[in-house]
Amino acid sequence: MSSRPSGPVVLTAEEEAILNEGIGLILSRWTAMRAAVDNGWGGRDSQEKAVRTVSNVLDYFTLSKDPTDFDGLADILESGLNELNTVAEDGSLEEVTETLLDLYYECLEGNFQRVEKLRLTNPQTTANVVKVSSGNDEEDEDSDDEGEDTEMNNDQSTDMMVDASENSSNRKPEAIPVDEPKADDGWTVVPSRKNKGKKN
Repeated sequence: MSSRPSGPVVLTAEEEAILNEGIGLILSRWTAMRAAVDNGWGGRDSQEKAVRTVSNVLDYFTLSKDPTDFDGLADILESGLNELNTVAEDGSLEEVTETLLDLYYECLEGNFQRVEKLRLTNPQTTANVVKVSSGNDEEDEDSDDEGEDTEMNNDQSTDMMVDASENSSNRKPEAIPVDEPKADDGWTVVPSRKNKGKKN
């Protein structure tokens, strides 16, 4: 990466297509976003919200006056997670932002090796993922059964970071909803009838 452009740069159709594919591959492997989509934390249209984030990142790179602004790109990613009621608490937001910027610079230079590697690999990285309670957990009940299946597969398919730094390997995987234990979802804990019967 010898040159870091300032100001908007016009990508060729090929560069833009590969950049778009790379953005999709990177975000689909980001543990925070993947967990939110798999568990429906953003509602029934969680997948569409994730796809919209991919589109927003591409628009940022192709339409922004300063596509190399780290904070601007990080804000778009954070907004995407917010739409999914999710917060990444492990620094992965910054890592993903940096990875996307690197991808952008490489595409400008006609270097598509990162995307080629992404097509072939399934990296294993973990993240601290927290669901932010929206106060409406009805959709959580619908996806409880599916959630169990996806949690089992998370170790194999939902880890995201492509070129994660070495220090990320010391993290322990966590995907914990903020609103656990569920106190505000309409359920009430009642003593079992057996215990009541024994006392009477």
